Amino acid sequence: MTKYGTLARRAALGTAIAAAAALTVGGIAHADNINDTIEGTASLSLVAGDPASTGSAQVKVVATGADGCNINEGEQFVITFVTPAGVTASPASLTFTDCNNFKTVSFTAAAGAVDGTVTATITTNTTGSGDFNNNVQIPIDVTTPVVVDTDADDDGVPDASDNCPAVANANQANADGDALGNACDANSYAPAAGAAPADENGDEGSALTTTGSFTDADGNQTLTVSQVTGAGAVTDNGNGTWSWSHSTTDDASGSVVVQATDGEHAAATATFDWTASNVAPSVGPVTVTRTSACSVSVNAPFTDPGTADTHSAAISWGDSGTTAVDPATASVAGTHTYGANGTYTIGVSVTDDDGGNDAATATFATKNTPSAILQPINSTGTRSVFKLGSTIPVKITVTGCDGAAVSTLNPTVALFKLDAMPDGTPNETALEVAATNGLQMRWSDTLYIYNLSTKLSQHTGAALTAGTYKVTVSDSSFTGSVSAQFDLRK
Repeated sequence: MTKYGTLARRAALGTAIAAAAALTVGGIAHADNINDTIEGTASLSLVAGDPASTGSAQVKVVATGADGCNINEGEQFVITFVTPAGVTASPASLTFTDCNNFKTVSFTAAAGAVDGTVTATITTNTTGSGDFNNNVQIPIDVTTPVVVDTDADDDGVPDASDNCPAVANANQANADGDALGNACDANSYAPAAGAAPADENGDEGSALTTTGSFTDADGNQTLTVSQVTGAGAVTDNGNGTWSWSHSTTDDASGSVVVQATDGEHAAATATFDWTASNVAPSVGPVTVTRTSACSVSVNAPFTDPGTADTHSAAISWGDSGTTAVDPATASVAGTHTYGANGTYTIGVSVTDDDGGNDAATATFATKNTPSAILQPINSTGTRSVFKLGSTIPVKITVTGCDGAAVSTLNPTVALFKLDAMPDGTPNETALEVAATNGLQMRWSDTLYIYNLSTKLSQHTGAALTAGTYKVTVSDSSFTGSVSAQFDLRK
């Protein structure tokens, strides 16, 4: 092993100030002539750039004239030191109020200091006549240290130029070009992006996800992954990998930039695109509720994963009628009355603000409307009372959704005995008409009629007995049957 050493470079600037340099001060009025001198010590040697290397000089004022020291009370000499470049005197000046007393001044040499001479410049506030010697000089010899190259790690590269002086690395590899070589730099390599992350395409309302990675030759755990721009959220998995997720309430698209940093080098970045496509609403089922023979109420729920979407809706009633609906909630509702009998397909359609559409259907069949049972049976008011043995006409009319009479039906008549205790006295005229065969009514001009026999009932096969009866007329095309009560008695 070699060690640092120094190679002295000296300038021949004289050996010493052998004796006091005579100085004579003139041109100053004083009662006495001033004939004083300054003495300084030998020359100094300093090492440039070494703050521990200092040199000291002893300086004093001595009398040279017969009158002795001419520094009177209240007077003083001030000696200021002018130094070579790079050399500093401390203090920069000394003040003397008497003779023959040494004072010390120290000198240091900064890096780049040069040889030279310190000049002591003398000023005074004394009065009198005489000459001063302003050329008292102290030679300064500055030594420049010479570094002898060493190789602490024995890798053949001198320490002065070795980027890892304590770790053998003859190849001096330095991936990032900083002050440290790879062998002793824990962060030599910049992060790098892995395979390009896949673009993500999905539907509104669903979770969009993608993943990616970064690498670092110093170890992926040294990386910090973060999101630079874009929607959604990036999760740093702590090992150079990352994951991204985003849920949308509407169709949208964008780009995301992710970066990895190691705290020293330029960040590595990765970019991907994402798209959330519109999803059409889903309609159904359609619920149909009859409110009368020719009227209907409709309700149909719908869903849309794009919760930020707005919607419009329409109900097609199947008879060329359409109702536009502005659904305030996730359902469509409406009512309609048909003007003609028939079976209709009702369609409910919902469209979102992006043009996505869905529809569902249901059917509705109109019914006929029977009248109440007509005279001679009272449907309201005083109950009709017939004599036993009478033939009782049962009559109704039937209209369709257009209000016209319906004549193509076969309504059925049913008879029920309620009790054996008739009320009142006969108030209806006995009729002598032929009884109807079977249980079905027949169309006659403008109405349906059924002649109910009390002598040989079509319903019991025997003569009816005294009591209270209910007659009912029904048909599958009716929304409901119609009934009336009457009494039979002798």
